[in-house]
Amino acid sequence: MKNLRSLMPESWGLVLSAFASAYGVGLLALLALPFLVSAVMNDLKLDEAQAGFLMSAEFIFTMIASLFVAPVMGRAPRRTMALVGALVAIAANVASASIQDMYFLTMMRCIAGAGAGLCLACGNASVSSAHDPDRVAGHMNILFVALMIGVMMGFSRTMTDHGLSGLYYAMAISQAAMLLFIPFMPQRPPAHHLEHHAHGAGRSLFSAAALCMMMTMFLFSARDTMGWAFVERVGIKVGYDSEQLGVLFSLQALVGLVGPMIAAMIGQRFGLRAPVAIGIFGTGAVSLGYVLGEHSQLMYTAAVMLIAMTYFYALAYLTALAAALDRHGRIAAAAGSFLTLGIAVGPAISGLLVAEGGYAYVAGGIVAIVLFTLLFALVPLATVRDEKRAEPAVSGVLRAH
Repeated sequence: MKNLRSLMPESWGLVLSAFASAYGVGLLALLALPFLVSAVMNDLKLDEAQAGFLMSAEFIFTMIASLFVAPVMGRAPRRTMALVGALVAIAANVASASIQDMYFLTMMRCIAGAGAGLCLACGNASVSSAHDPDRVAGHMNILFVALMIGVMMGFSRTMTDHGLSGLYYAMAISQAAMLLFIPFMPQRPPAHHLEHHAHGAGRSLFSAAALCMMMTMFLFSARDTMGWAFVERVGIKVGYDSEQLGVLFSLQALVGLVGPMIAAMIGQRFGLRAPVAIGIFGTGAVSLGYVLGEHSQLMYTAAVMLIAMTYFYALAYLTALAAALDRHGRIAAAAGSFLTLGIAVGPAISGLLVAEGGYAYVAGGIVAIVLFTLLFALVPLATVRDEKRAEPAVSGVLRAH
């Protein structure tokens, strides 16, 4: 019984509100990305590159809004900002459903992205206020996978029956449901927790560790969305139809529960370096598998089944790493904004690569990005390791006085 309690989050309110804000609103468009790309291409008659750039516009504004508020996350009213961001995103999605003009739609998607960005920053910053950020991040990602299961099943049918406008309504309804949980978010981080972790709380957003953490998140998500944006298109090439792909994506999301569960159970028992490296290489290998699987249904299917498991395992540890660098939540919020920048850039890059040389070009880009991701991650990993070594000595000095 004691072991079971140790696996539970320290605060369900914190976990649910951070999940609803950062993922249920902030990153919902990421889950819907394959269906949105296909619907945009079908309904608006765009090619891969044009569809990629349209989606990129939304995520760029998510990044801008998230990065804009990141420096004030230590004192900003997080709950209020998250509620405002969610309402903006919901209204923009409802409005998008009735817009046919490409330029007006792009403007509305930018507004939706800005609202999502506020929610993303507040949710990620809340993780930093937890006693065990890695465990909270793990539980958040378990909920994210559960959301992904529903999205994969519901959005695939919605796209088939109602097209692009139906998808925007479905996003608005999903985000409205998240409003039930956001009010549980702490308005500000507890003062006693910041005092306890004062050693890392004052780190600048322009420190080497912070900048490398942001680049790590950017490259991690760019690599992910380079393939994820067109995973539905590749699936059609290997012989699946939209409904079959919806079932396949739902199954892989169900299997994906294993990844964040492992992160939540293990936590930092073995440190962060090995889990982060495993996550970066694992997600890269899976991306290669389904991108290069356009001529092999077996290879494509096997890789797709591992997408959520590897992604959410890696994301839990990367979120925990960002939270460990700064207990005010500023680095976590800024890193989340760079996560969305990667989401924005990924579809545009892969769209251009597909147009130029097919999915083999995309695979080459993925390999390069994986290597750079690990390289940048080494700096914040080393910083956290050095601080943990210094903590016992600091504690001893404080006790002596």
